[in-house]
Amino acid sequence: MLAHDLINPHGYIFPTLLSLTAIITDVAPLWLAQPIIAIVGAVPPVIAVLLVWRLASPYARTDAILLAALAAGLTLALEGLYLRRTVTVSYEVLGILFVALVAIAAHRFCRTRRPAWGVATIAMLVVLPITHHLSTFMAALTVTSVVALAVARDGRRALTPGLLILASFWLYVLGYYALTRPPYSGDVAAKPGLFVAWMVIMAVGALWLANSSARSTRLTIGGVFVSGFAILGANAIWELFPATAATPFQLLVYMAPLTVLAALAVWGLPLGTGLTGDRAIVLALLVAPLAWTGFAITAGADPVYSLFARRGQTFVHLATVVCAGIAICALARRVNPSRKRVVTVGLPLLLCVCALVSLPLAFAGLEALAYQGTTTSEEFSSATFATETLEDTWTSDDHITRVARNYYRTDASPQPAYDWLHSGGNFQCPTVMQASWQTVGAQQYPSSPIPLEPAVYQETIQTQHTVYVTTGSDPVTIVVPTGERSC
Repeated sequence: MLAHDLINPHGYIFPTLLSLTAIITDVAPLWLAQPIIAIVGAVPPVIAVLLVWRLASPYARTDAILLAALAAGLTLALEGLYLRRTVTVSYEVLGILFVALVAIAAHRFCRTRRPAWGVATIAMLVVLPITHHLSTFMAALTVTSVVALAVARDGRRALTPGLLILASFWLYVLGYYALTRPPYSGDVAAKPGLFVAWMVIMAVGALWLANSSARSTRLTIGGVFVSGFAILGANAIWELFPATAATPFQLLVYMAPLTVLAALAVWGLPLGTGLTGDRAIVLALLVAPLAWTGFAITAGADPVYSLFARRGQTFVHLATVVCAGIAICALARRVNPSRKRVVTVGLPLLLCVCALVSLPLAFAGLEALAYQGTTTSEEFSSATFATETLEDTWTSDDHITRVARNYYRTDASPQPAYDWLHSGGNFQCPTVMQASWQTVGAQQYPSSPIPLEPAVYQETIQTQHTVYVTTGSDPVTIVVPTGERSC
Protein backbone atom coordinates (compact mmCIF):
# COMPACT_ATOMS: atom_id res chain seq x y z
CA MET A 1 0.00 0.00 0.00
CA LEU A 2 1.01 3.66 -0.29
CA ALA A 3 2.23 5.21 2.92
CA HIS A 4 0.22 8.25 3.97
CA ASP A 5 3.29 10.31 4.85
CA LEU A 6 4.71 9.83 1.34
CA ILE A 7 1.73 11.45 -0.39
CA ASN A 8 2.06 15.15 -1.21
CA PRO A 9 -0.77 17.42 0.03
CA HIS A 10 -1.52 18.37 -3.59
CA GLY A 11 -1.74 14.74 -4.74
CA TYR A 12 -4.07 12.77 -2.49
CA ILE A 13 -6.76 11.75 -4.95
CA PHE A 14 -4.88 9.48 -7.36
CA PRO A 15 -3.01 7.52 -4.64
CA THR A 16 -6.30 7.17 -2.77
CA LEU A 17 -8.01 5.86 -5.91
CA LEU A 18 -5.09 3.50 -6.46
CA SER A 19 -5.15 2.23 -2.88
CA LEU A 20 -8.91 1.65 -2.86
CA THR A 21 -8.71 -0.24 -6.14
CA ALA A 22 -5.86 -2.34 -4.74
CA ILE A 23 -7.94 -3.22 -1.67
CA ILE A 24 -10.94 -4.20 -3.79
CA THR A 25 -8.98 -6.23 -6.35
CA ASP A 26 -6.22 -7.53 -4.04
CA VAL A 27 -3.67 -6.47 -6.67
CA ALA A 28 -0.55 -4.45 -5.83
CA PRO A 29 -0.88 -0.72 -6.67
CA LEU A 30 2.23 -0.86 -8.85
CA TRP A 31 0.43 -3.26 -11.23
CA LEU A 32 -2.79 -1.22 -11.20
CA ALA A 33 -1.32 2.21 -11.85
CA GLN A 34 -0.98 1.96 -15.64
CA PRO A 35 -4.41 0.36 -16.31
CA ILE A 36 -6.14 2.98 -14.15
CA ILE A 37 -4.31 5.78 -15.97
CA ALA A 38 -5.36 4.24 -19.30
CA ILE A 39 -9.02 4.21 -18.24
CA VAL A 40 -8.93 7.79 -16.90
CA GLY A 41 -7.06 8.99 -19.98
CA ALA A 42 -9.67 7.46 -22.29
CA VAL A 43 -12.51 9.61 -20.92
CA PRO A 44 -11.53 12.99 -22.52
CA PRO A 45 -11.59 11.45 -26.05
CA VAL A 46 -15.11 10.19 -25.28
CA ILE A 47 -16.06 13.72 -24.22
CA ALA A 48 -14.63 15.00 -27.52
CA VAL A 49 -16.81 12.53 -29.46
CA LEU A 50 -19.93 13.63 -27.58
CA LEU A 51 -19.22 17.35 -28.04
CA VAL A 52 -18.70 16.95 -31.80
CA TRP A 53 -21.88 14.87 -32.02
CA ARG A 54 -23.91 17.56 -30.24
CA LEU A 55 -22.41 20.58 -31.98
CA ALA A 56 -22.15 19.32 -35.57
CA SER A 57 -25.82 18.42 -36.06
CA PRO A 58 -26.67 21.65 -37.98
CA TYR A 59 -23.87 21.07 -40.50
CA ALA A 60 -24.08 17.47 -41.72
CA ARG A 61 -25.99 14.22 -41.85
CA THR A 62 -25.77 11.61 -39.11
CA ASP A 63 -23.27 9.37 -40.91
CA ALA A 64 -20.90 12.25 -41.59
CA ILE A 65 -21.18 13.47 -38.01
CA LEU A 66 -20.43 9.99 -36.71
CA LEU A 67 -17.24 9.75 -38.76
CA ALA A 68 -16.11 13.24 -37.75
CA ALA A 69 -16.85 12.63 -34.06
CA LEU A 70 -14.99 9.32 -34.06
CA ALA A 71 -12.06 10.96 -35.86
CA ALA A 72 -11.94 13.70 -33.22
CA GLY A 73 -11.94 11.17 -30.38
CA LEU A 74 -9.34 8.93 -32.01
CA THR A 75 -7.12 11.90 -32.80
CA LEU A 76 -7.13 13.01 -29.18
CA ALA A 77 -6.46 9.46 -28.03
CA LEU A 78 -3.60 8.86 -30.49
CA GLU A 79 -1.78 12.11 -31.20
CA GLY A 80 1.64 11.99 -29.61
CA LEU A 81 1.91 15.41 -28.01
CA TYR A 82 -1.25 14.87 -25.93
CA LEU A 83 -0.71 11.15 -25.37
CA ARG A 84 2.76 11.78 -23.93
CA ARG A 85 1.13 13.40 -20.91
CA THR A 86 -1.88 11.10 -20.60
CA VAL A 87 -0.05 7.78 -20.94
CA THR A 88 2.27 8.62 -18.03
CA VAL A 89 1.36 7.46 -14.53
CA SER A 90 0.81 10.93 -13.17
CA TYR A 91 -1.69 12.90 -11.09
CA GLU A 92 -2.04 15.21 -14.10
CA VAL A 93 -4.04 12.65 -16.11
CA LEU A 94 -6.82 12.79 -13.52
CA GLY A 95 -6.48 16.58 -13.42
CA ILE A 96 -6.96 16.86 -17.19
CA LEU A 97 -10.21 14.91 -16.89
CA PHE A 98 -11.43 17.04 -13.99
CA VAL A 99 -10.82 20.26 -15.94
CA ALA A 100 -13.09 19.07 -18.76
CA LEU A 101 -15.78 17.86 -16.36
CA VAL A 102 -15.63 21.08 -14.33
CA ALA A 103 -16.14 23.16 -17.48
CA ILE A 104 -19.25 21.14 -18.36
CA ALA A 105 -20.70 21.17 -14.84
CA ALA A 106 -20.01 24.87 -14.19
CA HIS A 107 -21.60 25.83 -17.51
CA ARG A 108 -24.69 23.77 -16.75
CA PHE A 109 -24.97 25.24 -13.27
CA CYS A 110 -24.68 28.84 -14.47
CA ARG A 111 -27.25 28.20 -17.19
CA THR A 112 -29.83 26.15 -15.24
CA ARG A 113 -29.00 26.97 -11.60
CA ARG A 114 -30.01 23.43 -10.74
CA PRO A 115 -28.61 22.33 -7.34
CA ALA A 116 -27.42 18.99 -8.77
CA TRP A 117 -25.05 20.73 -11.18
CA GLY A 118 -23.91 23.03 -8.39
CA VAL A 119 -23.09 20.07 -6.13
CA ALA A 120 -21.22 18.32 -8.95
CA THR A 121 -19.21 21.45 -9.72
CA ILE A 122 -18.34 22.13 -6.10
CA ALA A 123 -17.38 18.50 -5.45
CA MET A 124 -14.87 18.50 -8.30
CA LEU A 125 -13.50 21.91 -7.39
CA VAL A 126 -12.99 20.77 -3.80
CA VAL A 127 -10.88 17.75 -4.82
CA LEU A 128 -8.89 19.47 -7.58
CA PRO A 129 -6.30 21.18 -5.31
CA ILE A 130 -5.52 17.80 -3.76
CA THR A 131 -5.37 16.14 -7.19
CA HIS A 132 -2.86 18.16 -9.24
CA HIS A 133 -1.73 21.75 -8.79
CA LEU A 134 -1.27 22.76 -12.45
CA SER A 135 -4.66 21.27 -13.31
CA THR A 136 -6.13 23.29 -10.44
CA PHE A 137 -4.90 26.57 -11.91
CA MET A 138 -6.17 25.48 -15.32
CA ALA A 139 -9.57 24.65 -13.83
CA ALA A 140 -9.68 28.04 -12.10
CA LEU A 141 -8.99 29.80 -15.40
CA THR A 142 -11.54 27.63 -17.20
CA VAL A 143 -14.26 28.33 -14.64
CA THR A 144 -13.42 32.03 -14.85
CA SER A 145 -14.01 31.88 -18.61
CA VAL A 146 -17.24 29.91 -18.16
CA VAL A 147 -18.59 32.47 -15.70
CA ALA A 148 -17.57 35.42 -17.88
CA LEU A 149 -19.39 33.91 -20.85
CA ALA A 150 -22.43 33.01 -18.74
CA VAL A 151 -22.75 36.53 -17.35
CA ALA A 152 -22.40 38.03 -20.83
CA ARG A 153 -25.12 35.70 -22.05
CA ASP A 154 -27.59 35.62 -19.14
CA GLY A 155 -26.76 38.75 -17.15
CA ARG A 156 -27.72 38.80 -13.47
CA ARG A 157 -29.32 35.38 -13.72
CA ALA A 158 -25.86 33.83 -14.00
CA LEU A 159 -23.98 36.42 -11.96
CA THR A 160 -24.85 35.15 -8.49
CA PRO A 161 -24.14 31.42 -8.96
CA GLY A 162 -21.10 32.20 -11.08
CA LEU A 163 -19.49 34.56 -8.62
CA LEU A 164 -20.34 32.25 -5.73
CA ILE A 165 -18.37 29.40 -7.31
CA LEU A 166 -15.61 31.58 -8.71
CA ALA A 167 -14.80 33.58 -5.58
CA SER A 168 -15.00 30.55 -3.30
CA PHE A 169 -12.74 28.46 -5.49
CA TRP A 170 -10.06 31.09 -5.97
CA LEU A 171 -9.95 31.79 -2.23
CA TYR A 172 -9.79 28.06 -1.50
CA VAL A 173 -6.99 27.47 -4.02
CA LEU A 174 -4.88 30.42 -2.96
CA GLY A 175 -5.34 29.65 0.73
CA TYR A 176 -4.61 25.93 0.44
CA TYR A 177 -1.57 26.39 -1.75
CA ALA A 178 -0.25 29.17 0.48
CA LEU A 179 -0.19 26.58 3.28
CA THR A 180 1.03 23.53 1.34
CA ARG A 181 3.25 25.28 -1.25
CA PRO A 182 3.24 22.74 -4.09
CA PRO A 183 6.07 22.77 -6.64
CA TYR A 184 6.21 25.86 -8.88
CA SER A 185 3.41 27.69 -7.04
CA GLY A 186 5.96 30.29 -5.98
CA ASP A 187 6.78 30.98 -9.62
CA VAL A 188 3.14 31.84 -10.27
CA ALA A 189 2.94 33.94 -7.11
CA ALA A 190 6.12 35.78 -8.11
CA LYS A 191 4.28 37.54 -10.97
CA PRO A 192 0.74 38.24 -9.68
CA GLY A 193 0.23 41.31 -11.84
CA LEU A 194 1.10 39.49 -15.04
CA PHE A 195 -1.11 36.55 -14.07
CA VAL A 196 -4.11 38.80 -13.39
CA ALA A 197 -3.46 40.66 -16.64
CA TRP A 198 -3.66 37.41 -18.58
CA MET A 199 -6.86 36.50 -16.75
CA VAL A 200 -8.37 39.78 -17.95
CA ILE A 201 -7.10 39.16 -21.49
CA MET A 202 -8.61 35.68 -21.33
CA ALA A 203 -12.05 36.87 -20.21
CA VAL A 204 -12.16 39.77 -22.68
CA GLY A 205 -10.75 37.57 -25.43
CA ALA A 206 -13.37 34.88 -24.82
CA LEU A 207 -16.16 37.45 -25.11
CA TRP A 208 -14.62 38.94 -28.24
CA LEU A 209 -14.19 35.53 -29.89
CA ALA A 210 -17.79 34.64 -29.07
CA ASN A 211 -19.08 37.74 -30.85
CA SER A 212 -16.55 38.39 -33.60
CA SER A 213 -16.82 37.42 -37.24
CA ALA A 214 -15.68 34.02 -38.43
CA ARG A 215 -12.81 35.61 -40.36
CA SER A 216 -11.52 37.54 -37.34
CA THR A 217 -11.77 34.47 -35.11
CA ARG A 218 -9.87 32.29 -37.55
CA LEU A 219 -7.16 34.90 -38.11
CA THR A 220 -6.67 35.49 -34.39
CA ILE A 221 -6.45 31.89 -33.22
CA GLY A 222 -4.67 30.88 -36.41
CA GLY A 223 -2.05 33.49 -35.58
CA VAL A 224 -1.70 32.06 -32.09
CA PHE A 225 -1.21 28.52 -33.41
CA VAL A 226 1.26 29.68 -36.07
CA SER A 227 3.20 31.53 -33.36
CA GLY A 228 3.40 28.36 -31.28
CA PHE A 229 4.79 26.31 -34.15
CA ALA A 230 7.15 29.18 -35.06
CA ILE A 231 8.55 29.34 -31.51
CA LEU A 232 9.11 25.58 -31.57
CA GLY A 233 10.96 25.82 -34.88
CA ALA A 234 12.96 28.90 -33.90
CA ASN A 235 14.07 27.18 -30.70
CA ALA A 236 15.75 24.54 -32.86
CA ILE A 237 18.01 27.24 -34.31
CA TRP A 238 18.50 29.91 -31.66
CA GLU A 239 17.73 28.17 -28.32
CA LEU A 240 15.25 30.79 -27.16
CA PHE A 241 15.01 29.48 -23.59
CA PRO A 242 18.34 29.58 -21.71
CA ALA A 243 19.34 26.48 -19.73
CA THR A 244 16.82 24.35 -21.63
CA ALA A 245 17.29 21.97 -24.53
CA ALA A 246 16.97 23.15 -28.11
CA THR A 247 14.21 21.61 -30.22
CA PRO A 248 15.54 18.37 -31.76
CA PHE A 249 14.90 17.79 -35.45
CA GLN A 250 13.06 14.54 -34.69
CA LEU A 251 10.56 16.46 -32.55
CA LEU A 252 9.82 18.75 -35.50
CA VAL A 253 9.18 15.67 -37.64
CA TYR A 254 6.67 14.32 -35.12
CA MET A 255 5.00 17.72 -34.74
CA ALA A 256 4.66 18.50 -38.45
CA PRO A 257 1.49 16.38 -39.02
CA LEU A 258 -0.26 18.23 -36.21
CA THR A 259 -0.38 21.31 -38.42
CA VAL A 260 -3.25 19.56 -40.23
CA LEU A 261 -5.12 19.28 -36.93
CA ALA A 262 -4.41 22.94 -36.17
CA ALA A 263 -5.62 24.06 -39.61
CA LEU A 264 -8.90 22.14 -39.33
CA ALA A 265 -9.41 23.42 -35.77
CA VAL A 266 -8.93 27.02 -36.89
CA TRP A 267 -11.51 26.55 -39.64
CA GLY A 268 -14.04 25.00 -37.29
CA LEU A 269 -13.45 27.43 -34.44
CA PRO A 270 -16.27 29.89 -35.25
CA LEU A 271 -18.69 26.95 -35.51
CA GLY A 272 -17.58 25.16 -32.35
CA THR A 273 -17.27 28.12 -29.99
CA GLY A 274 -19.67 30.81 -28.86
CA LEU A 275 -21.77 32.19 -26.02
CA THR A 276 -24.49 29.57 -25.98
CA GLY A 277 -24.78 25.88 -25.26
CA ASP A 278 -21.85 23.52 -25.57
CA ARG A 279 -20.05 26.08 -27.71
CA ALA A 280 -19.35 28.06 -24.54
CA ILE A 281 -17.77 24.98 -22.96
CA VAL A 282 -15.44 24.50 -25.93
CA LEU A 283 -14.52 28.18 -25.92
CA ALA A 284 -13.64 28.11 -22.21
CA LEU A 285 -11.54 24.98 -22.71
CA LEU A 286 -9.72 26.79 -25.52
CA VAL A 287 -8.96 30.19 -24.01
CA ALA A 288 -7.91 29.01 -20.53
CA PRO A 289 -4.82 27.03 -21.64
CA LEU A 290 -3.97 29.71 -24.20
CA ALA A 291 -3.98 32.31 -21.41
CA TRP A 292 -1.82 30.08 -19.20
CA THR A 293 0.64 29.52 -22.04
CA GLY A 294 0.67 33.25 -22.79
CA PHE A 295 1.48 33.95 -19.15
CA ALA A 296 4.32 31.42 -19.25
CA ILE A 297 5.86 32.81 -22.44
CA THR A 298 5.72 36.44 -21.26
CA ALA A 299 6.86 35.69 -17.70
CA GLY A 300 10.48 35.34 -18.78
CA ALA A 301 13.06 33.10 -20.43
CA ASP A 302 13.29 30.76 -17.46
CA PRO A 303 13.19 26.93 -17.46
CA VAL A 304 10.23 26.93 -15.07
CA TYR A 305 8.09 29.14 -17.31
CA SER A 306 9.16 27.10 -20.33
CA LEU A 307 7.86 24.07 -18.43
CA PHE A 308 4.58 25.92 -17.76
CA ALA A 309 4.13 26.53 -21.48
CA ARG A 310 4.84 22.91 -22.44
CA ARG A 311 2.54 21.49 -19.79
CA GLY A 312 -0.19 24.07 -20.34
CA GLN A 313 -0.59 23.35 -24.04
CA THR A 314 -1.78 19.83 -23.18
CA PHE A 315 -5.11 21.21 -22.01
CA VAL A 316 -5.93 22.91 -25.32
CA HIS A 317 -6.03 19.68 -27.31
CA LEU A 318 -9.60 18.74 -26.31
CA ALA A 319 -11.09 21.95 -27.68
CA THR A 320 -8.83 21.70 -30.72
CA VAL A 321 -9.98 18.24 -31.82
CA VAL A 322 -13.64 19.18 -31.22
CA CYS A 323 -13.31 22.20 -33.53
CA ALA A 324 -11.49 20.05 -36.09
CA GLY A 325 -14.31 17.51 -36.05
CA ILE A 326 -16.91 20.21 -36.56
CA ALA A 327 -14.83 21.66 -39.40
CA ILE A 328 -14.99 18.33 -41.24
CA CYS A 329 -18.79 18.37 -41.07
CA ALA A 330 -19.00 21.99 -42.19
CA LEU A 331 -16.60 21.49 -45.08
CA ALA A 332 -18.58 18.46 -46.26
CA ARG A 333 -21.65 20.65 -46.57
CA ARG A 334 -19.81 23.28 -48.63
CA VAL A 335 -18.31 21.05 -51.30
CA ASN A 336 -19.90 19.79 -54.48
CA PRO A 337 -22.15 16.73 -53.82
CA SER A 338 -19.95 14.62 -56.08
CA ARG A 339 -16.97 15.31 -53.80
CA LYS A 340 -18.81 15.14 -50.50
CA ARG A 341 -17.79 11.56 -49.82
CA VAL A 342 -14.14 12.48 -50.30
CA VAL A 343 -14.46 15.07 -47.55
CA THR A 344 -16.68 13.10 -45.14
CA VAL A 345 -14.43 10.03 -45.33
CA GLY A 346 -11.08 11.40 -46.50
CA LEU A 347 -10.65 14.17 -43.94
CA PRO A 348 -11.38 11.95 -40.90
CA LEU A 349 -8.90 9.41 -42.25
CA LEU A 350 -6.32 12.14 -42.87
CA LEU A 351 -6.77 13.45 -39.34
CA CYS A 352 -6.31 9.98 -37.84
CA VAL A 353 -3.26 9.30 -40.02
CA CYS A 354 -1.65 12.56 -38.87
CA ALA A 355 -2.30 11.56 -35.26
CA LEU A 356 -0.72 8.14 -35.91
CA VAL A 357 2.37 9.73 -37.46
CA SER A 358 2.84 11.82 -34.31
CA LEU A 359 2.15 8.83 -32.02
CA PRO A 360 5.83 7.84 -31.51
CA LEU A 361 6.34 11.17 -29.76
CA ALA A 362 4.38 9.80 -26.79
CA PHE A 363 7.05 7.17 -26.19
CA ALA A 364 10.08 8.97 -27.59
CA GLY A 365 13.24 9.22 -25.55
CA LEU A 366 16.05 11.73 -25.47
CA GLU A 367 16.46 11.61 -29.23
CA ALA A 368 13.32 13.78 -29.51
CA LEU A 369 12.88 15.44 -26.13
CA ALA A 370 14.95 16.48 -23.12
CA TYR A 371 12.77 14.35 -20.85
CA GLN A 372 12.21 10.60 -21.05
CA GLY A 373 8.54 10.04 -20.23
CA THR A 374 8.53 6.25 -20.00
CA THR A 375 10.42 3.87 -17.73
CA THR A 376 11.49 0.39 -18.81
CA SER A 377 11.39 -2.57 -16.45
CA GLU A 378 15.20 -2.68 -16.51
CA GLU A 379 15.42 0.96 -15.45
CA PHE A 380 12.93 0.46 -12.64
CA SER A 381 14.68 -2.69 -11.41
CA SER A 382 18.03 -0.87 -11.45
CA ALA A 383 16.63 2.03 -9.45
CA THR A 384 15.15 -0.46 -6.97
CA PHE A 385 18.44 -2.34 -6.60
CA ALA A 386 20.47 0.85 -6.16
CA THR A 387 18.08 2.20 -3.53
CA GLU A 388 17.97 -1.05 -1.55
CA THR A 389 21.71 -1.79 -1.63
CA LEU A 390 23.36 1.64 -1.84
CA GLU A 391 20.63 3.69 -0.07
CA ASP A 392 21.34 7.36 -0.92
CA THR A 393 25.04 7.05 -1.80
CA TRP A 394 24.70 6.65 -5.55
CA THR A 395 23.98 8.74 -8.61
CA SER A 396 22.66 8.53 -12.16
CA ASP A 397 21.10 10.84 -14.71
CA ASP A 398 17.93 12.81 -14.02
CA HIS A 399 15.71 9.98 -15.31
CA ILE A 400 16.70 7.10 -13.03
CA THR A 401 17.21 9.27 -9.94
CA ARG A 402 13.79 10.81 -10.55
CA VAL A 403 12.21 7.33 -10.71
CA ALA A 404 13.90 6.43 -7.43
CA ARG A 405 12.76 9.66 -5.77
CA ASN A 406 9.17 9.22 -6.93
CA TYR A 407 8.81 5.60 -5.82
CA TYR A 408 11.24 5.26 -2.92
CA ARG A 409 11.81 8.83 -1.72
CA THR A 410 15.56 8.38 -1.98
CA ASP A 411 17.87 11.39 -1.74
CA ALA A 412 20.15 10.17 -4.52
CA SER A 413 21.10 13.16 -6.66
CA PRO A 414 22.06 13.34 -10.33
CA GLN A 415 24.60 16.11 -9.62
CA PRO A 416 27.63 13.81 -9.05
CA ALA A 417 26.85 12.14 -12.39
CA TYR A 418 26.56 15.54 -14.08
CA ASP A 419 29.92 16.62 -12.63
CA TRP A 420 31.64 13.43 -13.81
CA LEU A 421 30.06 13.53 -17.27
CA HIS A 422 30.97 17.19 -17.80
CA SER A 423 34.48 17.12 -16.37
CA GLY A 424 35.59 13.57 -17.10
CA GLY A 425 37.42 13.55 -13.76
CA ASN A 426 37.89 10.78 -11.22
CA PHE A 427 35.06 8.28 -10.87
CA GLN A 428 34.15 8.49 -7.15
CA CYS A 429 30.40 7.85 -6.76
CA PRO A 430 28.49 4.59 -7.46
CA THR A 431 26.70 5.25 -10.73
CA VAL A 432 23.76 3.70 -12.56
CA MET A 433 24.79 3.99 -16.21
CA GLN A 434 22.93 3.18 -19.41
CA ALA A 435 24.30 2.14 -22.78
CA SER A 436 22.30 4.95 -24.42
CA TRP A 437 24.52 7.49 -22.68
CA GLN A 438 26.99 6.79 -25.48
CA THR A 439 24.48 7.85 -28.16
CA VAL A 440 21.61 10.14 -27.09
CA GLY A 441 23.29 11.05 -23.79
CA ALA A 442 22.33 11.12 -20.12
CA GLN A 443 19.17 13.03 -19.23
CA GLN A 444 19.86 16.46 -17.71
CA TYR A 445 16.37 17.92 -17.80
CA PRO A 446 15.56 20.69 -18.71
CA SER A 447 18.94 21.07 -20.42
CA SER A 448 20.15 18.99 -23.34
CA PRO A 449 21.35 15.44 -22.62
CA ILE A 450 25.05 14.93 -21.80
CA PRO A 451 26.80 12.45 -24.14
CA LEU A 452 29.43 10.05 -22.77
CA GLU A 453 32.31 8.94 -24.96
CA PRO A 454 32.08 5.19 -25.71
CA ALA A 455 35.73 4.76 -24.72
CA VAL A 456 35.09 6.34 -21.31
CA TYR A 457 31.96 4.21 -20.86
CA GLN A 458 33.83 0.97 -21.59
CA GLU A 459 36.86 1.94 -19.53
CA THR A 460 34.69 2.73 -16.51
CA ILE A 461 32.96 -0.66 -16.68
CA GLN A 462 36.26 -2.49 -17.07
CA THR A 463 38.30 -0.68 -14.41
CA GLN A 464 35.64 -0.26 -11.70
CA HIS A 465 33.46 -2.76 -9.81
CA THR A 466 30.44 -3.76 -11.89
CA VAL A 467 27.82 -4.96 -9.40
CA TYR A 468 24.63 -5.03 -11.50
CA VAL A 469 23.94 -5.54 -15.21
CA THR A 470 20.72 -5.86 -17.21
CA THR A 471 20.01 -6.91 -20.75
CA GLY A 472 17.41 -5.42 -23.10
CA SER A 473 17.53 -2.76 -25.79
CA ASP A 474 19.25 -0.27 -23.46
CA PRO A 475 21.29 -2.20 -20.88
CA VAL A 476 21.75 -0.68 -17.43
CA THR A 477 24.97 -1.16 -15.46
CA ILE A 478 25.67 -0.19 -11.86
CA VAL A 479 29.34 0.58 -11.31
CA VAL A 480 30.99 1.15 -7.91
CA PRO A 481 34.39 2.90 -7.58
CA THR A 482 37.36 0.74 -6.66
CA GLY A 483 38.83 3.57 -4.63
CA GLU A 484 37.46 6.09 -2.15
CA ARG A 485 33.79 6.95 -2.55
CA SER A 486 32.50 10.51 -2.58
CA CYS A 487 28.99 11.53 -3.61
